[in-house]
Amino acid sequence: MNIGAGLKRQRLAQGATLQQVAERAGTDAGNLSRVERNAQDVSFRRLCRLCSALGVRVVDFLRQVEQWDGIETAPPEGDGVSRRLRSMVRLFGEVPRRDQVLLIGLARSMRQQNADARRKRPPER
Repeated sequence: MNIGAGLKRQRLAQGATLQQVAERAGTDAGNLSRVERNAQDVSFRRLCRLCSALGVRVVDFLRQVEQWDGIETAPPEGDGVSRRLRSMVRLFGEVPRRDQVLLIGLARSMRQQNADARRKRPPER
């Protein structure tokens, strides 16, 4: 997931500057710029603050980033939920237990949405 590009895209869509979003999130514009360029990792806690500053729920933001990235969350083989969760935990580093529950719920929700979308698609020719 390209979290940095997603943050930048969300910020630009709102017409907000780095400085405006950074101030609302309790950080500085340089820090936010590094996160947006993927030059600095973002902790789950900081991601929550940035999403709040952008007025979007973390779950909705991650879903949007996933759509932008075109990532398939339920690969045909293996457990897509477990694979996605491991990927998210690696991305966010050490995640508190309550946040792990949130990530599990998010991954399951994404898997269900993708399954529903696949059933609705017309067959390819």
